Amino acid sequence: MRVIARSLSSTWLLFTIACTVYTPVRGVEPSQGYDVRVTLTDNGAVAIAPKIGPRARQLEGTIKQMNDSSLLISVRRITREGGGDDTYDGNEISLARQDVELVERSRTSVSRSILAAGAVIASAFLVAKGAGDLSGGKTAGPPPPTR
Repeated sequence: MRVIARSLSSTWLLFTIACTVYTPVRGVEPSQGYDVRVTLTDNGAVAIAPKIGPRARQLEGTIKQMNDSSLLISVRRITREGGGDDTYDGNEISLARQDVELVERSRTSVSRSILAAGAVIASAFLVAKGAGDLSGGKTAGPPPPTR
């Protein structure tokens, strides 16, 4: 049973991280509606702490507006120092450009999605085989002859 649980949890983790790739944005490239991940500078994390709480390092969400001096993002998720994550329901946060270290655009990776789907299918077969082995579905050979 532990093997099945480990397989399912590792497959879920692989599936959730494998399909998305982030590419750095140069200048004012993305327009309204793009999904992005914004990495904050140290000063940026301090500047927005009154709005979203302390130790924020990355914001994930959708760009509402972007220009040379500021960025308005509808936030879905905040990653904090130490690995903690918070989910938000589209709160709009305005950031000064000097508070932003990096903006990355989120895109679906076809090759990673195909690999993740293959991993899910392979895991399903391994789980099914493991379940069959546990339930006695595996036999050592033909039954002994009766007299």
